[in-house]
Amino acid sequence: MEKKKTSVPYFASEKIAEGSYLIRYAFIPKEAPLYCYLIEGRDYALLIDTMMGWGNLKAYCETLTDRKILLANTHVHPDHTGGNFHFDACYLHHRDIPYFQLSVGYGREVPFEQARQSALPEYRDLIVLDDSFADAKPMRVFPLYDGDVFDLGDRQIEVVEVGGHTPGSIVFIDHASRIAYTGDACNGNTLLEFSNSLPISAYLQSVLRLKAHQSEFDRMYGGHEIFDASLVDEAIEAVARVLAGTDDKCERMGMMGKPVFYAAQKVENGYPRVDGKHFNMSYRPEKVWAKEPAHQTITLDPPAML
Repeated sequence: MEKKKTSVPYFASEKIAEGSYLIRYAFIPKEAPLYCYLIEGRDYALLIDTMMGWGNLKAYCETLTDRKILLANTHVHPDHTGGNFHFDACYLHHRDIPYFQLSVGYGREVPFEQARQSALPEYRDLIVLDDSFADAKPMRVFPLYDGDVFDLGDRQIEVVEVGGHTPGSIVFIDHASRIAYTGDACNGNTLLEFSNSLPISAYLQSVLRLKAHQSEFDRMYGGHEIFDASLVDEAIEAVARVLAGTDDKCERMGMMGKPVFYAAQKVENGYPRVDGKHFNMSYRPEKVWAKEPAHQTITLDPPAML
């Protein structure tokens, strides 16, 4: 196919702190935002997440910094790793690496069609199958563990394990800017309903671990939403209510097409909580107190992504 130069504004960015940028898609409706983040240090820059793979994010980041860029992901889901394949390597929590291996092998036609379907009408016909899209090729993946640090030279980014949404969900704390980059680990729609999500009892330990770092950040920049640090307290309260059986048990249809419970009552046919608070979580009743094994059990069956 002949390559054509398009005028699609795939990305837009805004400075959120010194040397720190929020990057979003500029060609899709604002109702369903996707965010990733670039942090520039003296020695190199760290890119946290890559969204869906619509457009060449690596090339865009190179317009924001002249530093070498390292890539790290908050977790394995494709709306956070889809753009990884313009890079040669990424860093990912070790518990999510097996699931990432399931996401390789498809051609660039997949993100191309997704981008066309998601685009605002005025951009849909301008999107062409060019180097803005990459095949999901095998790539080097380096493991991360709780307490690891990215030393950018003049600022340090600490890794905090907050497993729940996925087993290896992590939060990155930039101590220089007092920002926590949270992915989907703790937000207004924390999905704990997937087959590989951790039990709610295990998630409590995760949010308590994040609580131990709460004094180190003021804002929580997630993959879809932005909150202040008090959201951690709302999360602990909601999880405790689920474990005690005193939550609202708001039944809704889940992402996998099956009914799930939300810890807090939501407005009718809407997203916000009735009581005006922000944190909420979906879960399946049978996984509230399910035992979380200390070690993985390996069989011939591959792990399920969701």
